[in-house]
Amino acid sequence: MSEQLPVIMVHGGAGKWKDERIPIGMKHVEIAAKCGFEVLEKGGSALDAAEVCTMYMESCGELNAGKGGRWNKDGYHELDAMIIDGEKLQFGSVAAVAGVENPISLARYIMEKTDYNFFAGQNARVLFERMLAEGYRERRYKRSLDPPVHVDSYDIETADTVGCVVVDEKGRIACTSSTGGIPKKTPGRVGDSPVFGAGAYANELCGASATGYGEHIMRVVMSRTAVLYVEQGLDVQAAADKSMKMFEEKTGSEAGIIMIDSKGNHGRATNAKAMPVTIIQGTVQSLVTEIK
Repeated sequence: MSEQLPVIMVHGGAGKWKDERIPIGMKHVEIAAKCGFEVLEKGGSALDAAEVCTMYMESCGELNAGKGGRWNKDGYHELDAMIIDGEKLQFGSVAAVAGVENPISLARYIMEKTDYNFFAGQNARVLFERMLAEGYRERRYKRSLDPPVHVDSYDIETADTVGCVVVDEKGRIACTSSTGGIPKKTPGRVGDSPVFGAGAYANELCGASATGYGEHIMRVVMSRTAVLYVEQGLDVQAAADKSMKMFEEKTGSEAGIIMIDSKGNHGRATNAKAMPVTIIQGTVQSLVTEIK
């Protein structure tokens, strides 16, 4: 097997990070990457590692996902998440769900244990309770459904979606996307994170996870487009750069993207102020964390 495998790349969101928050973001994407890579070192699949990595970011409370998700206009967390199995070209998504700390696990349950791919709102919450009752995952933290804050006084930070791309030692690709969405969003709003091909995409050749303003990422189906560039012959970094350029030209907005192919070649690009990214390839000693 290639010395480049296994490999994991994790991002903590591209956006207008406050300077004092950047080291915190870097710290948590590094820990998340280590959590995922430990799964790979023990022989776990790319899908297992992607879920564990993303669960950490949802539970740490310092990133815009899960416990740390941004509040909507009414003071509630409405969370979106998606997990993708590139080998099977299969995915699970959840949108606008409340009272769930780790929507990424619910997304995986949807993919593996239902006949469907995408659930939203209250019915996703019902499915969450069914998942727990079946013992697929355990409740790690009981989430209140009551509004926790007065959002008018909340200090907005625009750092966005978290996600990862993972390739295990067999060359299987998985990727994720998870978010609390944009601050003070209108209740019911859903961005790109749970949308297959927009917030993330993977097949047997390459995987990608995007971050940024969801309405704009969906317009250009950013993650699928980036992987298509690899299918057309570009190397992974060139594909990331081209997708970022295309996105900026078409929308005039900010975003970021990370990518890995089945051989472990990786790339990333952003036009935002910062996008904390950690890469671990082959061995944990190779760990690199950067802000863009």
